[in-house]
Amino acid sequence: MRVRPLLLSLAITGTLALPASVQAQRRGEVMLFSQNGFRGQTFIVSGTRPTLPIPWTVRSVRVAPGEAWDLCTRTGFRAPCNRVAIDTASVSWRVASARPSQVVTLPEPVPPVGGGGGSLRGMSAEFFTQPSDGRGRVISCASGAAACAADSANRFCRSRGWTAASYHRQETVGGRNFLADVLCTRTGA
Repeated sequence: MRVRPLLLSLAITGTLALPASVQAQRRGEVMLFSQNGFRGQTFIVSGTRPTLPIPWTVRSVRVAPGEAWDLCTRTGFRAPCNRVAIDTASVSWRVASARPSQVVTLPEPVPPVGGGGGSLRGMSAEFFTQPSDGRGRVISCASGAAACAADSANRFCRSRGWTAASYHRQETVGGRNFLADVLCTRTGA
């Protein structure tokens, strides 16, 4: 029977495409999914793999807590590579090689001091590098969507007495999206 040797071969190499419900996340593995939100086809990688035969674009990734993986678009770990240290529900990556990586522990975001994390204020505008409120940094948008972040930046500027945000960016720290580099102005004034 030809199926059994193929399954045995795949199991020995440590990579096996299975439904997510069949196998739970384990240490030393990274789970790659064909759909956002950890759904669709699953490709499980364990150990260093210089070549991966994944026939689809990776849309979400699960890693065991405390672990990190380098997922590279070319075989042999050639750049560009994406380092993943937390479960990521929405990506669009071609993965042709993967290997465990050293975890770089980032400190928790420290709430900036003062009103809005410090600012540079002029007569007609104010610039906030790390906008914050009484609870810490301002989350831009859970999904990271541009329109949602723009609404969040405008709300932040209005809370500071300005009309709107003329410029803003998002910064992802620890898997959360925060407002960054917000320029508040009085448009039409």
